[in-house]
Amino acid sequence: MFEQTRKRLTLMYSGMLALILLVVFVGFYWTLFAIMLRNEQAQLEAIGEKAIHEWKESRERKLLPQSSEEEGLIVERRMDFDFLQPNQLFMLVTKEQQLFKLNAEHDSQLASAIQKAILEHEPTAGRIAHISVTAAGENKIFAVYRPFFAEDDAKLYLAEDVSRMEQLLHQMRWTLIVTGILLLGGAALVGYWFSGRAMIPINQSYKRQIDFTTDASHELRTPLSVILSSAEILQEKKESLPAFHQTVLQSMLDEIHRMRRLADDLLTLARSDVEANQKRHFQKVGLYGLIREVAERMQIKASAKKVKIVNRAALEGVYLMGDGDSIRQLFYILLDNAVKYSEEGSEVVVDAVLDGTNRVVCSVRDYGNGIPKEDLPYVFERFYRADKARSREVEGTGLGLSIAAQIVKMHKGQISVSSSKEQGTLFSVVLPILSS
Repeated sequence: MFEQTRKRLTLMYSGMLALILLVVFVGFYWTLFAIMLRNEQAQLEAIGEKAIHEWKESRERKLLPQSSEEEGLIVERRMDFDFLQPNQLFMLVTKEQQLFKLNAEHDSQLASAIQKAILEHEPTAGRIAHISVTAAGENKIFAVYRPFFAEDDAKLYLAEDVSRMEQLLHQMRWTLIVTGILLLGGAALVGYWFSGRAMIPINQSYKRQIDFTTDASHELRTPLSVILSSAEILQEKKESLPAFHQTVLQSMLDEIHRMRRLADDLLTLARSDVEANQKRHFQKVGLYGLIREVAERMQIKASAKKVKIVNRAALEGVYLMGDGDSIRQLFYILLDNAVKYSEEGSEVVVDAVLDGTNRVVCSVRDYGNGIPKEDLPYVFERFYRADKARSREVEGTGLGLSIAAQIVKMHKGQISVSSSKEQGTLFSVVLPILSS
């Protein structure tokens, strides 16, 4: 129980830290990305203004070609491209011709690939688009910008090689991912250690509570046994007592028996709480013989109320790994509870069916008045009595079903209850079994 709480605390703290790291790292990455994109846009807008200005001046001087290729070469020689950086390029497309200027470091194959990519992925005016170009085994990423151009018969494109920036962003992504994983792993280990330290006083307090319950139950059993023996001696001479004294004596005996059962149940719960936090040495337990034995023994008690126990659990050869005494006590509790709340002359049905190859569903049904719907979620809580009006009439301590739930949990199973006034109450227990 404490180990599970410790793991849940560690998981919760790790999840909170993971969320914080995610927000911080994603925020940092997108801030860096936005800054780099804004810088790219600012640079390309600046050279765009210079390129438009240079192109207009050249046109006014009538240096740009009208149609012939020879004139285009003249213009390219005369037009000033000093505004271009080594990693930038200029591309002008008109109805008559296409002018392309690229750094001499790039070969003609890459230049053709860039022109083709720009025309295929034409960016919106005033926006930046990123294109990937591969030529001669070399992969390049360009940021392409198309400035607003007043001329209807011409389109201007400016591009910048941002391969290094993209590589930097790629490295930054992996650095943040690896750093986040390492930080999260280290924080989880530290958090697990600290949660263990934080659980020490809780564990000690819980152990003291269990020790107190165990010791108190042990200490109560001795005086209760003495009082019970004394009351039974008086019971032998009850015929000589007045009628009122006989009634008082019987009430005293009933309360002594009730107190003794309560002490025994508290001791059982205390032991099960301790055992639940320890590793159990389970053994192979046969369900068929165990259920039959419990049903036959409980029939003696049921006969006093004219209740018949019907055993339909014919599961020969079905075994589970568990504590035989605890499983036996589980069925005693369920059958005892069913007999108590059954109507006189009715039946209690015990059944068990296989659920797949590794589970068995055991059920105990009575045909009593049922449990109110509002009480069903609380029937497994300690000291809870659904039928409060009959809590004194029907013997019990309100701990039986709590013990049953504890036994089922100890065996990695599940217990549930359904009830209605018309069909009575059905307790179902799902337990893992050994595969045949």
